[in-house]
Amino acid sequence: MSNTAALRAQVSDLTLAIARHEQLLDDMRTRLRNLQSQLDSIVYPVLNLPHEITSEFFVHCLPPKRQKDVVNVMEAPLLLTHVCRAWRQIAISTPALWTTFDIQNASSLPRLPEIATAWFERTRKCPLSVRIHGSLQSNVTSNFRAFMEKFRDYSSKIRSLELHTSLEDFEEMGSHLGVLDFPLLQKLSIRVLLDEDQEDIPADYNGIHRMFGGVPLLHNVLMAEVVPLFVALPWQQLTKFTGERYTVEECLEALHLMPNLTECAFSLSDEDADGLEIFSHPNIQHLILFESMSDLGIMANSACILTLVTLPNLQTLEILGADDFDEEELNSFLLRSSPPLQRLAVRPLDSEDITTLQLDPPFMALRLTDLELWHPGRTFLLLFFDAFGWDSGLLPQLRKLSLLGCHSEDGGADVYDILQWAAVPVTTRWDVIAGYAQLQSFRVVHRTYGGAHFGKSYPQAALLPFRKLKASGMDVYVQFGSEGKSEI
Repeated sequence: MSNTAALRAQVSDLTLAIARHEQLLDDMRTRLRNLQSQLDSIVYPVLNLPHEITSEFFVHCLPPKRQKDVVNVMEAPLLLTHVCRAWRQIAISTPALWTTFDIQNASSLPRLPEIATAWFERTRKCPLSVRIHGSLQSNVTSNFRAFMEKFRDYSSKIRSLELHTSLEDFEEMGSHLGVLDFPLLQKLSIRVLLDEDQEDIPADYNGIHRMFGGVPLLHNVLMAEVVPLFVALPWQQLTKFTGERYTVEECLEALHLMPNLTECAFSLSDEDADGLEIFSHPNIQHLILFESMSDLGIMANSACILTLVTLPNLQTLEILGADDFDEEELNSFLLRSSPPLQRLAVRPLDSEDITTLQLDPPFMALRLTDLELWHPGRTFLLLFFDAFGWDSGLLPQLRKLSLLGCHSEDGGADVYDILQWAAVPVTTRWDVIAGYAQLQSFRVVHRTYGGAHFGKSYPQAALLPFRKLKASGMDVYVQFGSEGKSEI
């Protein structure tokens, strides 16, 4: 066979082979279409659920805490609109999915007005929670004004509002919106976003923002970096207030403004009390003194306010992140106020510090049911447990005792020492004895280092009394091991 004939034969064979394979591909494509058609005709069980039940499932898909803006297709509710047409329709028609509008970087959203419009409309008649973080005016002016108009339209539906934006934004909002009614507003948070070169609002700033007109349901306000007079509000109707980075004088002024407060929290940035008089507030029942997150606790002087207030109805006192906590000041406050205190918690700012209380009548006679001490001191605990099992005058109503962040450095008490001291008195308080309330919970936790637990081992004999208590029904938690769990 000539070379030309051989080539023609090979071409013919390949052509026939390609034709056969193309026919096979056509057959497989036909089969695939038929199978896909059958698959598409199957109704998945989840799609057979009533829309009301699917909606309820969707609501439980909402993240408890967002890491980004709500405009995030990787989280509900937007994620649910990208699965299929049926789910998108159900999600859009479920108002409860859209009741939280959380923008954490307002300047990065050029389409903020359109996003807000779609979001707010989907809530229908449900109340709104709105949180805006970031400068609004860094958006183009037309966008800022368009968003303000949408905000005005839906102000009557806002139940919770948090504004963490610039001083200029607040001024522009006030001038553009005027006075608005917020008939459903219950909680208001205001934080001023300062420029990088600013530490505080200018001392000569005296603007009073009157944007909030009718707020008949408002009872809970948080203000950071600014004093109450920054905003005109019906202060006398408030029952809960948080002030962050206040001076002692500003704290007292806030308490004067709000005679009906029952709960309040403060972080103070100074301890200058010169010329200030002690103020008595008859209605405060719960007080939290904490370190400011905005200054990383550098000026954690909140506990000093105890030297200037009398709170005769105080039931809960939490001193969290105290720098140089002074137990004498606490005792003086207790002696002056004689409060019906039920819970006391003390946590020093520095984990190297220790907590010491004075076993004097103002503390011993408290009707506490819950005592929580962080980094407790060795000397104090020795005296405390020495009297705890037999002296009915020492916290006779105590039901829960928590000793947390325990360490043996700088006069602190190690978990092992605490177990030895506490075994007999805690057992005594568990037994029902006249003059005592039954101690129902005992917790001891070793200090962690940056969240890491370092392994320790203690004799089983030290744990045995507490295992018996747990077996008999007491809530006992003793943690000192590397796994961060109770050894009991």
